[in-house]
Amino acid sequence: MEKTKKGIIGFTTTIPVELVFAAGYEPCDLNNIFITDENPMHYIERAERDGFPKSMCNWVKGIYGVVMEKGVDAVITVMEGDCSNTQALAEIFRYRGVRTIPFAFPYDRDREVLAREIDKLRKELSVDEHMFVEVVNGMKKTRASLMTIDEMTWKEGLVTGAENHLWLVRASDMLGDYERYNTSAKAFIADARERKNIEGVRLGYIGVPPIFLDLYEFIGSLGGHVVYNETQRQFVLPYDTNDIVRRYLMYTYPYGVFARLEDMKEEIKRRRIEGVIHYVQAFCYRAIEEVILRETLGVPMITIEGDMPKQLDTRTKLRIEAFIEMLTGQRT
Repeated sequence: MEKTKKGIIGFTTTIPVELVFAAGYEPCDLNNIFITDENPMHYIERAERDGFPKSMCNWVKGIYGVVMEKGVDAVITVMEGDCSNTQALAEIFRYRGVRTIPFAFPYDRDREVLAREIDKLRKELSVDEHMFVEVVNGMKKTRASLMTIDEMTWKEGLVTGAENHLWLVRASDMLGDYERYNTSAKAFIADARERKNIEGVRLGYIGVPPIFLDLYEFIGSLGGHVVYNETQRQFVLPYDTNDIVRRYLMYTYPYGVFARLEDMKEEIKRRRIEGVIHYVQAFCYRAIEEVILRETLGVPMITIEGDMPKQLDTRTKLRIEAFIEMLTGQRT
């Protein structure tokens, strides 16, 4: 495929990235740039210097800092189906002179509404239809490789929960080049095939990707094996369809807890999950969903809360350790 980079388009959560690639832009998930930086705190500090309150979500402040310091040509802001702060963030970007492109996932999963949103984005980016077909076919191969990595995590025990998290969470933008990402994924798969099986308490991780920097490594050190990363897996769009509207209707993350519950219950059963770690970001409305999740998932669950991009605090470590010890005890 001929590479023509018009510039970088950032986004605040997963969007129909096929359109960005097909339009000749380089997609960039701003969340990943923030959390994988050697010093993510400086993005938060930049936002606070510019007037963001200390009491608001640090993910939002991190995204703002990335846009201000890294320089992107435009930001696709998801106004419905993600963070409730996005509208205000989009207004700040516009005030700062950053081009913003609004996009929305309809809460009621209305196909006509989503089709209209996708078509608006297609026109805004001036997507070439022939290139779009080529991109869809190419990304299908990359997504197949990522689903192989996922299966190697829960079926074969050859991939750690941390590795699973990283490979799947980056599916949102595929590091700006889906063909190169597929090549890297295939190389990883070949290397992982030579490993010994991972044993441990089979855990599920649900909720948004964590702001903690060492969560998966700590779980592994206690004998836990995360075999299901709910939202990260959804970023792969693991659905066998060429219909872009259907693909993003099946994508569960934007449509509330009940859309996600069906997927979670199915995967908990299929992956033989013994317990679930539910992560919520401080000051996020999604914390309220714990009430429903705890009463409906059917397996033991612990909810942990994160705020800053840093190592796990002692209290959270003790709670996770006690949770895994309890699940281990239930095995005997």
